[in-house]
Amino acid sequence: MIPIKIKEHLENYIHQEVYVQIAVIKGKEKVSTKAAINSYFNSNHFRDLSEGRPYDHFIDGLNDKCLFKLTDSPMKDKETNDEVIKELQKKLKELSNDQLKNTFWEIETGEFVNNDQIKELEQERDQMIKSLDLKNIDNVHKVLINFCKKYEELCIVKYPDAPLPLEVLKSTGS
Repeated sequence: MIPIKIKEHLENYIHQEVYVQIAVIKGKEKVSTKAAINSYFNSNHFRDLSEGRPYDHFIDGLNDKCLFKLTDSPMKDKETNDEVIKELQKKLKELSNDQLKNTFWEIETGEFVNNDQIKELEQERDQMIKSLDLKNIDNVHKVLINFCKKYEELCIVKYPDAPLPLEVLKSTGS
């Protein structure tokens, strides 16, 4: 199972990126949120999103942080007060080489994942790709509105005074 912190981090990133892109279109074109979403369908950003690129970049980043790559690092035995480095040192000493080859570090959250969890991320990517297939524009519109709602909900908690240019929560009565 994918650690909750990692799942939330990735989803929040995607929701923010989508929200900002749609808000920029809305502001530039002086159109409704729905019209801005329709314009977003024609953007390179939407193309990348609908091809799963945010997940691909995230997964590539995890693969770059395979703990096995740190087995010969001078940091492995260095004295430090940094709790993150201490946790990495502990893992490097406790895990076998096979386990290190199957352990990846997500820097932003400090969480560790394995190959099975990366496969789960790939499945989530594939589900998102299916949900963004423009053969069903109404569904894609709902998915993007949902992303924007989730971002506004996050903003209300983290940045209560920040303006929300799409006002999705207001318009949907949530």
